[in-house]
Amino acid sequence: MNKLKAIRIAAIFVLVLSTISMGTNINVPGDYNTIQEAINAAGDSDTINVASGDYNESLLVNKSHLSFIGANADIPVNGGRSDEANIIGYVKIISNGISFNGFKFTDGAQVPAGDMASIYIVGGTSGHTIQYNLFTRTGAAPGGGDTFRAIVNEFGGVSSLEVKWNRFTGWHTGVYLQNADAQVISNVMVENYVGMSIDGAMSVTVAHNSFIDNGLEGLGVGPPAITSLTLEDNCFSGNPTAVANWQSNEINAEYNWWGDPSGPYHPASNPDGQGDAVSDNVDYEPWSFACCGDPLHLSPVGDLNQDCRVNFYDFAVFGAAWLNSEGDDNWNQACNFESQDNVIDTLDLRILAENWLECTSSECN
Repeated sequence: MNKLKAIRIAAIFVLVLSTISMGTNINVPGDYNTIQEAINAAGDSDTINVASGDYNESLLVNKSHLSFIGANADIPVNGGRSDEANIIGYVKIISNGISFNGFKFTDGAQVPAGDMASIYIVGGTSGHTIQYNLFTRTGAAPGGGDTFRAIVNEFGGVSSLEVKWNRFTGWHTGVYLQNADAQVISNVMVENYVGMSIDGAMSVTVAHNSFIDNGLEGLGVGPPAITSLTLEDNCFSGNPTAVANWQSNEINAEYNWWGDPSGPYHPASNPDGQGDAVSDNVDYEPWSFACCGDPLHLSPVGDLNQDCRVNFYDFAVFGAAWLNSEGDDNWNQACNFESQDNVIDTLDLRILAENWLECTSSECN
């Protein structure tokens, strides 16, 4: 085989592979009037772009690796969003690798052969990402009443689930995980009956979330016994109980903020705590003395030690990297606020000065 022919075959091979992996973009309502029509027409690995508007439909997602892109994809849930792509009904996921980014989900509905939910994930599936969405319900929460959950997975379990940068308001339970392998990171769970429930987790990380003013508890952990739970850097405030452990095994809840510098209230181990209460079998000490790093208290530009303040500690770190370029011994990427020139110079110093003494911690509210 001559060299030119080999190059042509290789080029064709690469083109075929790229075509297979890229998938197709489908627009709603441009190509189809409803989201379900777009799902029915889609193939695996396609992307469905949904414009703003109300979509009164319940969805069955039965194709693998579909990406649903809403009108506010990658936009934080605590401000700056435009008109929403609003799904009024349930979403039932029975395939693998599904992502929803930038939607509003309102009220949910009864899932056939399932719970009352907004997103219902069938057991045995994996690889889902739910991010930058608003989940809103005008039901009985935070006083209880109905049992609508914003996100719930079947007891058969789910693996490689990511729930991040969402806001949950008005639900019986914001996120309900059962035998799950999941990461729940940087969400806001406010004024639900229960912010989040975990039953029988295989491996769950709960970090950098805000649990605020939930009617019963911020986080409830139930049987069967949890295999692995990481619970840290969360902010609990205004919940009658921050963490309720309904199983016999102790859970590690160190390095969380409990709503007051005195720590969580526990009648035996911390009766003087002025923060939200914790149940028995919750290891809460040491705790954080302020809320920093959750979606409501993001670090300002210039905060180099992640304490939600820009002060002399940060100036000392910045000074150590002064006039260093990428590759130098004292180069520090975090100090390169103006990232185009790859040198720590007066452009970066100006940005640090503009944010000098900025504080986004709960102590500064």
